[in-house]
Amino acid sequence: MSIDSILHLYRGFYYKMPQFMKTFIGSVYGKIPLSKRFGDKYTEQKEILDNYTSMDEKKRDEFIYNKILETIKFAEENIPYYQKSFKKAGVSSTDFKILADIEKFPIISKADIKANLEDFYIDKFEKPIAYYTGGSLSTPTKYFQPLYTSRAKEKVYNNYFFEKINYHYRDKTLLLKGREVSKPDEDIYWEYEPIDNYFLISNNYMNSDKFPLMFAKAKSFKPKFLFGYPSALLSFIKQSKMYGYEPLDIKGVILSSETAYAHEVKIIRDYFGVDVLTQYGHTERAAIAYRVNEESYSFMNSYGATRIIDNEIVATGFDNKVMPLINYKTGDSVSGDVKYIEGTDIALSCDSIEGRTQDFLVTDDKRLVSITTMCGGQHLPLDQISNIQYIQSEAGKVKVLVEDQNKGVDPEAVILGMKQLVRDGVDFEVELVDKIEKSSRGKRVICKQSLDIEKIRAGVV
Repeated sequence: MSIDSILHLYRGFYYKMPQFMKTFIGSVYGKIPLSKRFGDKYTEQKEILDNYTSMDEKKRDEFIYNKILETIKFAEENIPYYQKSFKKAGVSSTDFKILADIEKFPIISKADIKANLEDFYIDKFEKPIAYYTGGSLSTPTKYFQPLYTSRAKEKVYNNYFFEKINYHYRDKTLLLKGREVSKPDEDIYWEYEPIDNYFLISNNYMNSDKFPLMFAKAKSFKPKFLFGYPSALLSFIKQSKMYGYEPLDIKGVILSSETAYAHEVKIIRDYFGVDVLTQYGHTERAAIAYRVNEESYSFMNSYGATRIIDNEIVATGFDNKVMPLINYKTGDSVSGDVKYIEGTDIALSCDSIEGRTQDFLVTDDKRLVSITTMCGGQHLPLDQISNIQYIQSEAGKVKVLVEDQNKGVDPEAVILGMKQLVRDGVDFEVELVDKIEKSSRGKRVICKQSLDIEKIRAGVV
C-alpha cells in the first residue's frame, strides 16, 4: 500500500488538525516526490502516458485495442454482471478482434449499476473505495475505485493537463472548489492546504459581505494559478468588480467539475488575460479530456476508450480491477464536430462537452432543449442575476430560481428572455430567491430534472 493510500483513508483526521500542524506535516509530505508518495502505480501510469503520447497513430490504436481487450477479459473472468450480460448478448472476449468490435458488447447505464451493484465489483485484487455521483438526480449512484491505482492515475493525468498552461506541481494556487473550509464563529473563510500548495476560500461565502476578507487573504497568498468550478470563478470575478478590486496577477486558470460554457470561459479569460484550461472528468473515472481556451476537447484514450453514441459519451475505463466499466453511458453529452479513430466511434476530440444528458428541458410536445442553449445569455439580464437554476417535473412546465441579491431583477424580463431562447412549448415560472443552494462540495446544480430524458429521447414516454 502506498503512503498516499494510507493517508487518504485517514484524511479526516488530518483536516481536523490545527492549521500549524497541517502546515508542518503537509509541507514535509508535499515535498516528497510523487513517485514515492503514490508508489509503483504512479510510475507505471506515468510511463503509460509518456509512451502513449510519443506513439504514432497506428501504435496508439494498437494500445487502445489491447487495453479494451484486457478490460473485457478481466470482466469476463471476475465480474458476475458482465458474465451474465455477455452470455445473454452472445459475446465473449474472443469476439473482440478489431477496435470497432466494441460495438458488439452490451451498453450499461447508471440504472444497471444501481440495480446490480453487488455483481459489479470485487475486492480480490485491490482495496475498493466508494465514490458517489448524483448530478441533478435525487438518488446518487455508488461506484468503487481501486484505492492505489485510481488516485495515482488521476494525479498523473491532471499534472499532464495542467502543464499545458505551464502549471508545475505545487505552484501556488488559489482553490475555489471542494470541501467547505469556513469557520464562521472564528470569522475564518479560508484554509491553507500545504500538500498541493493550495489556498482554499469558501464558495459558500463568495457572494457575502465576507468577500473583502477572503479577497485580501487570497491576494496576500500571491497565487500563480486559479483552480475551481466555473461558477465559483465567475462569482469571484463578479464580486471583485463590485468592490473595485484589480484582477489578481496570475499565470493561468484551471476549470473542472462543472460544465464550462463557452461564454463563461471567455469572461474568465478576458478578465484575467491568461489561458484557461478546462478539464473534463467524472467520478466514475472512465473517460477524461481537456481543452485550452476555445480549442476542441482532446480525449485521452490511454485513460479509457471514449465512444460517442447519439452525442453521448460512452466510456470503457482502463486499469480498474475493482469495478471495470465497459460501454458505460456517462450521461454527458457533446456537440459540434467530433473526430474519430477511423472505422470506429471512438472519439479523438469534440468541439464541446455540454454536461449531463439530464441537463435538458422538456417541452410540452416532448422536444428537448439543452441547458447550453439557456446559458447563452443574449436574452437574459445576466448582469443582474447572480445564479440561476431550472427545476422540472412536468413536460412543458419549468420553475426557474433566480438569485437576486441586489433586488433588481424583473421576473417578467427573465420570462421574456426564456421564451425567446426556447421559442415555444414551455411555460416558465420565475421565483426570485436570495440564495440558490449548491451541492455539499460547493458545485452549482443548474438543472434539477425529474423527467427521464433517456426515455423521452428514445420515444418511450
